[in-house]
Amino acid sequence: MLGRPSTPIAPIARKIHGNSMKPFKFVTAALGAATLCLGACDKIGKSGNEQESAAFGAATSNQLNAFIEAHNRLLGPLGFTEKAANYRKADVAHATTEGEFLVDAGWIDKGIEQLKAARALSGASADLNGAADALIASLTAARVHLADLAPYYTSKAYLNDKLARGRKEDPKMLAELDAADADLKRFGEMLDRETVKRDTAALEKLKAEGKVLDYNRRLAMFQANAMVKRFAAAQAPDTSLFALADRDAAIIDEAIAAAHAAAAKSGGKDPAELHYLSSMLGSYRTFKETRRPTHAEHMVGSYNSAVEAATW
Repeated sequence: MLGRPSTPIAPIARKIHGNSMKPFKFVTAALGAATLCLGACDKIGKSGNEQESAAFGAATSNQLNAFIEAHNRLLGPLGFTEKAANYRKADVAHATTEGEFLVDAGWIDKGIEQLKAARALSGASADLNGAADALIASLTAARVHLADLAPYYTSKAYLNDKLARGRKEDPKMLAELDAADADLKRFGEMLDRETVKRDTAALEKLKAEGKVLDYNRRLAMFQANAMVKRFAAAQAPDTSLFALADRDAAIIDEAIAAAHAAAAKSGGKDPAELHYLSSMLGSYRTFKETRRPTHAEHMVGSYNSAVEAATW
């Protein structure tokens, strides 16, 4: 994403897994309850680390952060999601030698390495660690096979055998990708549950301490994350989905206004992410009117920009 300072900050975002919403594709979206306080959060003083430690413990928080970074790597550029999509798009079983074959393992190995490093830490639940173990195993199998097939496709050796090897190995390759895909989804869901618990506790503590600016800017990000995830998880937008999203939008609007007022009262500028969250709401309302996929993508893009802009 963007260059980060040496000390990790809050917006280490969880990304959306897969294309669950049809025909709207949110593959590139950076999401997660992680927007609240993942990492050291030194930029808001001691309260950030103390609130995490009080609720879940520093060890738990550190392992969740590491898992989130690994998850992002797998869903990011050249990661598993992209490489699996490229292979499936080739449709080897029905392709001709004139087809396009973008088959390679990309940076899946880097995601696996990060998962293993995160797994070596402690603090997360046994279920999440177990899901990580399963994901490491299935990703490794898929990566090895993709890497083995890469020279066959990049050198166009398939022209010599008329795709015979490719078709022979296609069922196994697809099965390996499906297995890793399922494990990645399960891991992401478990990771999301644990980070939501932690970050909800962080919000409650900020509110109790009367830290109006920090509370409202994080509430806005938290609710924006929930709002975009609703669409990512849906098969298609409907009236009930937009009704829920309207409630999300109302909370975000109020939080942005409260954060703006608190910043003005202290003589400071609005937090950078507020601009992008307002833009996200504008794209959402346009999307609600038009139902055009491009406006949905703009909504997600603005959320991503808010994640990147946030510095607390």
